[in-house]
Amino acid sequence: MLKLKISSKIAFIISGLYSSIFIFFSLYKAIILLFVKSAMEDTFVGGETSDISITLWFLIAGVMTFTTFIFFYFLKIKDLKSQKIIMTGTSFAWLFICIIQLILFKEYFYLAMFTLIPLVVNYMSIKTLKNDILRELNKKGLSEKEIHLLQLLAGIKKK
Repeated sequence: MLKLKISSKIAFIISGLYSSIFIFFSLYKAIILLFVKSAMEDTFVGGETSDISITLWFLIAGVMTFTTFIFFYFLKIKDLKSQKIIMTGTSFAWLFICIIQLILFKEYFYLAMFTLIPLVVNYMSIKTLKNDILRELNKKGLSEKEIHLLQLLAGIKKK
């Protein structure tokens, strides 16, 4: 099995870049709908179109913009355990997005498969973070209080 060490920073950057791709996709859909609406209003038929779908696509773009900024803000986190927890949540979010895309956008199957890339990168980053956490704990050793509690647990009285 190929073991790649991917840092959490790379995983956050990839997640941010992929979410920015979804920003452009949703903005594209919203602008196309806006043009279709304006073209329908200019015809003699005067078709009634809904503003809800246009608003929803712009709303999705706004939420994804916020998410992108959050991913880049996560780069500042130094604690490895916090990074691991955030990476786990991010992986579940990418999996959820992939499933939703498969359900809602069957014609955009390639977009759902495109979402699996940050999911795999996050998974490999979680594995790397687990090894880094274990290495850090082994390097640090036990504190005096932990040694005392282990001695009490073992029934050894220290003089």
